Amino acid sequence: MKKIFISMILVAGLAFPANTFARSPGLYIPLNIQKAYQKKTRSMDGKPGPKYWQNRADYFIHINFDPVTRILKGKETITFYNNSPDTLNELRLHLFPNYFKKGIARDDNINYSDVSSGVTIEQMKVNNVDISPGSRPLKYEHTNLKLQLKNPLPSGKSLDLSISWRYTVNKGSHNRTGSVDPSSFFIAYFFPRIAVYDDIYGWNDSLYTGTAEFYNDFGNFKVSIAVPRNFIVWATGSLQNPEEVLTPKYLQRFKSALSSGHIVHIINAEECTGKDITTPNSINTWTFKAENVCDFAFATSNHYQWDATSLVKDKTTGRRVFIDVAYSKDSVDFPHVAAIARQAIEFMSFEFPGYPFPFPNETVFQGLADMEYPMMVNDGSRKDIESAMKLTFHEIFHSYFPFFMGCNETKYAWMDEGLTSMGDYLFMGYQKKPDYQYIYFDHLYKNQIGHDLDVPIFARSDILKSPVYYNNAYSKAAAFFLILRDFLGADLFKQTLLEFMNLWHGKHPSPYDLFYFFQEAGGEDIQWLINPWFFEYGYVDLAVKKVSRHENLYRIVIEKKGRYPAPIHMKILYADGSSEIIHKKASVWKNGDSTYTIKKTTAKMIKSVELPEKIYLDADITNNRLTP
Repeated sequence: MKKIFISMILVAGLAFPANTFARSPGLYIPLNIQKAYQKKTRSMDGKPGPKYWQNRADYFIHINFDPVTRILKGKETITFYNNSPDTLNELRLHLFPNYFKKGIARDDNINYSDVSSGVTIEQMKVNNVDISPGSRPLKYEHTNLKLQLKNPLPSGKSLDLSISWRYTVNKGSHNRTGSVDPSSFFIAYFFPRIAVYDDIYGWNDSLYTGTAEFYNDFGNFKVSIAVPRNFIVWATGSLQNPEEVLTPKYLQRFKSALSSGHIVHIINAEECTGKDITTPNSINTWTFKAENVCDFAFATSNHYQWDATSLVKDKTTGRRVFIDVAYSKDSVDFPHVAAIARQAIEFMSFEFPGYPFPFPNETVFQGLADMEYPMMVNDGSRKDIESAMKLTFHEIFHSYFPFFMGCNETKYAWMDEGLTSMGDYLFMGYQKKPDYQYIYFDHLYKNQIGHDLDVPIFARSDILKSPVYYNNAYSKAAAFFLILRDFLGADLFKQTLLEFMNLWHGKHPSPYDLFYFFQEAGGEDIQWLINPWFFEYGYVDLAVKKVSRHENLYRIVIEKKGRYPAPIHMKILYADGSSEIIHKKASVWKNGDSTYTIKKTTAKMIKSVELPEKIYLDADITNNRLTP
């Protein structure tokens, strides 16, 4: 009954109590974010405000890629829609391949052979009016380009921006994109794109230095990719012209996989180096379309195997998702990845988050990066199946955050990485793989808990470096979400997340939208949990302080030595060899108490009391066990 009641409340429009922490003066809210609520673009109940807006851009792109020289040439037309209330005097564009440009500041070193001249803009037009690449309206800064508009773009209007460009794809420094082997490539961030102009920050033009990830507006993409004969192309979106690029045998297998519940080997190990897979043109052009996505990536190889299957992702409508995997015949784990990806998407669609997979396609490509893109994954190989299972799930789950929910992962990486890390933790538990129920990078953070580089989660990701970036985005954020889920209960947490997704998909939710929405759904103040975890220096440290006995009554005193609230997960070992688990939610600390007493009536003799570490990142495990 409780679950049904919660669902009815959510569907009815979240008519929750009015005394929420959104109105509480104790939660730190930066001034620029306060202004968004004052302007009513966002609401204090976590919903989009009555004056919410966001821009969009549609991309029509043609690419010529030469795998031998690694030269990528492109032409694109961007139709940009200014839905903001502001007149825009300029546009900001990202040129992410300039990460490899000589003299650019980077977070990590790259191979000397990959240092390049960056992106060369050969031609640019605004509404069909030429702009010289070296002219005054253009100002290059690191991985960004500022375009001063001769005719400012008023609110509610659009413009067409045409660009021709070229650059050399990196070979030996595979930072999320580049060569995988001499004739296999995963290519991302390859086109000039308009930066996000939003209601909180205005232009989001953070410089790309290699660690912080990306934030883009939504739009439609139609992309044609020309490559030599025998090269297969996989990309964001649905392939529009399989009849023009695949020979009949492989075309038939491809089409059968679109509706098959089994794994179809479109190209097997004996065939992958064959010369009869693609149509016999010197150059084949592969065309893909994707609607309402925030990025586009593609991959190509002339010697990869290709497996595919499909899955009903929505039993009400019968909609399917096409799942395919491209990999080297020498791979140990990738022959299993199509089945793993199918399992993962089924779990996402029906278990957690329980929202039908948001895209029609998902490709897992064997690359070198362990990185996600809309409908694409660039994953390295793993030595064991369980690690491949965890990694595959993790990267595909990013389809929800940040590609369905357009959160700002450049500034707040914890929103997508924290929820995704929680997701793969739950998936590995569902698969009964407890040894793989860990959070990525938690082994690094456990050596640094409470140190002077252990900063609050809310610190902006684009100014953090390794290891702090990874500690906050993955370890601490995932622990917080698991603690919140434990406090609310799995059902309420899931229902709240689903309703949040219903309201914000295809939009740009901020951290405060997430905070406020969960507050409203829970119906009680959770500032006591959010404030320390996100805005204060601190850590988790629970200790077994005292165990005393009077007749058959034991009093077990747990001390909260650290600032961050966390659940008490206690194991009692009795003298007869039996044991018992007692679990208390983090809310036992909500009133600021530093100790909590658990009373246990038993005729058994307690041999020891222990706080198993689990995933709550306890800073000092030496005080987690006591023998009476």
